Amino acid sequence: MTFRNLLRSLSLVWILAFAVAVMPAAAQDAAAPETDPIVILDQQAAELAAIKRAADAETSSDEKAELRDRGMVAGSTANTAVAQLVPQLAEIDARIAELGPVLDDEAPDIKAQRQRLDAERGELDSTIKRGRLLAADAKEMIDRMIREINEAFNRDTFKKVASPLSPTLWADLAGSLSDDSARLSDFVRVSVLAIPKANIGLRLVFLAAGLVLAAILLLPVRRGLRQVGRRFAVEQVPGTRARRSALALWFVVVGTLTSTLAFLIVYQALNWGDFLTRWTRPLAETLAITAGIGGFMVSLGAGLLLSGQPSWRLPPISDEAVGRLRPYPGLAAILTFLSVLLIEGGKAVGVSPTAAIFLNYAVTASYCILISTLLIGLMRYRRTHPEGAEPSAQTTIATVATLLGWGAVVIALVAALQGYVNLALFVSRQTIWTAIVSAATYLLLIVVDDVSTTFLSGESRLGRSLHAGLGLRKAQVDQLGVIVSALLRLAILVVAAILLSGPLGPGASSLFYQFGNSSEIQIGGFSIVPGSILKATIVLFVGIALMRGVRRWLDDRFLPATDLDPGARNSVSTIVSYAGIILAGFWALSTLGIGVERIALVVSALSVGIGFGLQAITQNFVSGIILLAERPVKIGDTVRLGADEGEVRRISVRSTEIQIADRSTLIVPNSELITKSIRNMTMANPLGRVQIGFATPLDVDAAAVRDTLLDILGTHEAILASPAPSVFIDGIEESKVVFKAFAFVASPGSVYATRSAIYFTLLERFKAEDIKLVVA
Repeated sequence: MTFRNLLRSLSLVWILAFAVAVMPAAAQDAAAPETDPIVILDQQAAELAAIKRAADAETSSDEKAELRDRGMVAGSTANTAVAQLVPQLAEIDARIAELGPVLDDEAPDIKAQRQRLDAERGELDSTIKRGRLLAADAKEMIDRMIREINEAFNRDTFKKVASPLSPTLWADLAGSLSDDSARLSDFVRVSVLAIPKANIGLRLVFLAAGLVLAAILLLPVRRGLRQVGRRFAVEQVPGTRARRSALALWFVVVGTLTSTLAFLIVYQALNWGDFLTRWTRPLAETLAITAGIGGFMVSLGAGLLLSGQPSWRLPPISDEAVGRLRPYPGLAAILTFLSVLLIEGGKAVGVSPTAAIFLNYAVTASYCILISTLLIGLMRYRRTHPEGAEPSAQTTIATVATLLGWGAVVIALVAALQGYVNLALFVSRQTIWTAIVSAATYLLLIVVDDVSTTFLSGESRLGRSLHAGLGLRKAQVDQLGVIVSALLRLAILVVAAILLSGPLGPGASSLFYQFGNSSEIQIGGFSIVPGSILKATIVLFVGIALMRGVRRWLDDRFLPATDLDPGARNSVSTIVSYAGIILAGFWALSTLGIGVERIALVVSALSVGIGFGLQAITQNFVSGIILLAERPVKIGDTVRLGADEGEVRRISVRSTEIQIADRSTLIVPNSELITKSIRNMTMANPLGRVQIGFATPLDVDAAAVRDTLLDILGTHEAILASPAPSVFIDGIEESKVVFKAFAFVASPGSVYATRSAIYFTLLERFKAEDIKLVVA
């Protein structure tokens, strides 16, 4: 039998087995979902009552999380049902209004209809109120579950046990070693004896087929799919940025799917072959999921590093750095699998608490060793390959990541030595998880940006279709691509933040919960909780970081794709920047529990002081806003302010920087530019005018002088052809003729040097043509 026939046979066996397992479940007809809002509310009320009963009993953190999710579904369903009933209530109110006011001699049919509508309205209004109360109860239950999950998280994470430096741990471990060994032997014996012996040969063949099919998926199939993707990218895809990022994504997707499917096949082979018992099945399921995650880690490393293909590699790193980093995704995947096997296996076996603590210490030490080895390798590489004189953004990020990694290792080791093994294990695991999420986020950010800006560009096929069909200009198509890229990248960052906060509990609130229980601090009329100060500080930094990210995106991506001049771009960027700072400040204050109305009271109380003590600053701030909005002066303009003349380099909300001729910078308060007269020589027209003046004897050939001067002006490279240079006789006085010539250059900054060069040429030509000059 050939390899292809073997693969077909194994695939057919698995398809038939899958069909046999799935068809009975698919054959069951599910009842049609209920659509009556009143019935839905009754169902959700019963569901919420069941949730409350379960919550009052003793439950674990996982069970509380499940109850929280069920409460979210119940509350959302109740709100949806209420939203369906509100239009019906409005319709009944409209019909009652059409009947008009109640009359004493009202017709019987009208009276009966009014009574019927009033009864329907009363019942409907009662149902809506019941639904809203149900949603409120569901929210209260959700908050309770979140609070209890946070309490359990803090209690478990900060639980102190025997330190590895304490002899007590090792003495207890030695004392429980015989019992743990006996438990392990019993677990293995019971798990093996519980396996049925019927049809064992056929079941072993089935298991072997699953293992072979999994091996085929992991090795030749995955490798072949990667080769197909690489060949397709090289031969069929145009040479754009999207080609490189799409290939990296293909490597990750192919590796993740094939490995996950392979491990799922192994698990199902064990399960359908009745090799798993009720004791080993949960452990096998957990290990299969962990192996799939490990496959994703390895595939992510392969997609980002692309060993031996530097031109296709997304991160700007060398082949030597790739060689140093290449083993670590696989090592991290293996270590993650082994750690889950040890910890979850210990739970399944039922080892003693001392043995469970020892396993946690061992896993924590393994994680710290892996992270430290990686960081040391990176430090050695950077020491032997120093960066340039100017640090780049990548260098800064790498430095910050290295410092955070070492900080996590130190925290984990110190916590472990102090006996806080759960905290140490959490920090080390979270470090690995953060690295995985960060790498995946980096890949997706590049992919969505490359794909969006490639397919939504003025030169792409889609861009030309939008230009022809909708009349969009190519610049607008480019802007659309940048905006779509920004929205998708923002969504990816939000998902990454949720994934990073997932191990911390619901919404990462578990870290803040212990601070939230502290006593309040009274400051004047404000009540501030110490935990709120930490939250407000983090919120302020996050808000400022978001504002800077938005401004960087505007400056580097969006505004260059528009038709705005540099001055307008600066105005938009500066206004958005200060608006972001103000919003971040309000966000932080609201996190402290200080409402907008209280801020207004404080501002009004300080208005007198602002009016007198900060009058100049306030005036400059308002003037800066006016300058950015009305733009009487913009970046690049040449202005004259008093005796100083120069080019506007920067406009902020407080002052404007002007670079004058001696290369020094003149800092002018914005109020000076608003309240005083200034000369903007490039506001209406950015051209500079060159004026040449001289005098000749009265008997000079004026036509020859004019022709010579026009020839000098016309041949100078800085002089513009339009408006054309011109020569005039300014006057005849005291036996001399006064000439004036005017020409234009591209900017006022070029006037002085151009005029000097023309004078040099003029003197040389007049001397050669024997044209005399006199004092004007």
